[in-house]
Amino acid sequence: MWSSFTYHEPSIVQLLILSSWIYLLNLFGWISQHLLSAQLLGQILIGIIYGTPLAGWLEESWEEAFVALGYVGLLLIVFEGGLSSSFSNVISLLPLSLCIALTGILLPIGLSFILIPLASFSTLHAFAAGAALSSTSLGTSLSVLNPASVGFDLRQSKLGTALLSAAVMDDVVAFVLSSILNNLGETSSEGNTSIGTNVGRTIGVTIGLGIVLIPVSRFLLKPLYARLQSTDRWKEATWGGDSMLVGLMAVFFIGMIAAAGFAGTSPLYGAYIAGLACAYLSDAADTHSSVKKRKGSEEDITRVESQELGLRRLNTFPSHSPHPLSRAHSPQFVPFSFGTHTSTDVEKESPTLRSSFERFLTPILTYVFAPIFFSSIGYCIPFVPLWKGRVIWRGIIYAILMCIGKLACGLWLIFWPRSLETANAISGSGPSWKGAAFLGCAMVARGEIGLLISQIAYNTPKPLLTEDEFLIVNWGIILCTIVGPLSVGWIVRRFGKNIMDGGWE
Repeated sequence: MWSSFTYHEPSIVQLLILSSWIYLLNLFGWISQHLLSAQLLGQILIGIIYGTPLAGWLEESWEEAFVALGYVGLLLIVFEGGLSSSFSNVISLLPLSLCIALTGILLPIGLSFILIPLASFSTLHAFAAGAALSSTSLGTSLSVLNPASVGFDLRQSKLGTALLSAAVMDDVVAFVLSSILNNLGETSSEGNTSIGTNVGRTIGVTIGLGIVLIPVSRFLLKPLYARLQSTDRWKEATWGGDSMLVGLMAVFFIGMIAAAGFAGTSPLYGAYIAGLACAYLSDAADTHSSVKKRKGSEEDITRVESQELGLRRLNTFPSHSPHPLSRAHSPQFVPFSFGTHTSTDVEKESPTLRSSFERFLTPILTYVFAPIFFSSIGYCIPFVPLWKGRVIWRGIIYAILMCIGKLACGLWLIFWPRSLETANAISGSGPSWKGAAFLGCAMVARGEIGLLISQIAYNTPKPLLTEDEFLIVNWGIILCTIVGPLSVGWIVRRFGKNIMDGGWE
């Protein structure tokens, strides 16, 4: 006898819960975006209300499914962040991003040892708390970089690139720390060997994938994509156009996630470098296209000049004997006009990787995947147990320390040495403290990665956090995830594009 899942019609109650949940996710996201410039806060709130922490309307099997579906949304958010970035900026700002990431990792871990006298943590437990708070929420960082959130596109700027690259590095290190904590929580005697193996494997795979992808993109993918863009048949075919480019991105996206995950590093890292590779191909194609358009414009101008010269020659004939090819006697003659539809306009409208993603995937990511992801964060928060007096004040103090640990990352933008050309160009603008404040606040939110690491530390066979310690850590994660986007929204409303002053545009 074969096996299959028995199809049954959902009940009216289930349909009402799911439909109202999805609608309210978007409604509260819109409200919190307009009031607080932080769309994700409203969606997290709906997750708390509908999920296990409060009403419990979402069944446990639904919550598990939505966690997986939301993580797919997070992967797409990270892929879009890489696709929207400038590849050249990523390479040139790599040292700065590394310094920002190290500051955002080491300082929160160091400040977490204040918990030893503050809340009677042991040294190992303080390290576990610091590991959870050393991460940066990639989903939140990309949410605050979204043009719909800030009103302009920061993703290809130097400021946005430095922020996103540092957040990705934080995520990779958090993946390593979660592996370390998981091994420390095991009772087997092989823990130390496993720690060394896992850490070495993750570091090696992370560096190896980045190194391998550079020549593959440069010498294999770039020529193939340029050859594809040079032909027109696929653009008009039913199997081609945007659909074909989305299919190619899907194959590359899934392949890099699988390679990163099975090899031993974070799938989010695989999604990011896949997006960066697609950004590199898009930049190369745009450069090639702009050259072709410039040549086409020069040819058009030459053709106009030739036609005008011919007209001047025709007009030199005597007026009493008009030439048969003169303008008045040639109804078929149509002078060239820049307003007519030319091949240059067709090339301009050709689909690209970025335009295909925006057309096909951005709507479903904005209204379905991203809200589900932030809602899944909400119902993973232990909301009711948080309200213990001895936990609340310690959690607030710890959250303040963790905010300071990430805000310090922005100081690098003030003291980072700049080239002579850049310094001369911005000599009158002063230090880039607005961009420093923006970057520091954008790094504050912990979100999904912090919750993951704290739950690993709490649920291992040999717990690395007691119940009160787990709740204190969660207070730090929750308050940072609220304060970070709110601060970013206020800074953007107050200073606008001026946050990129100091040569960080």
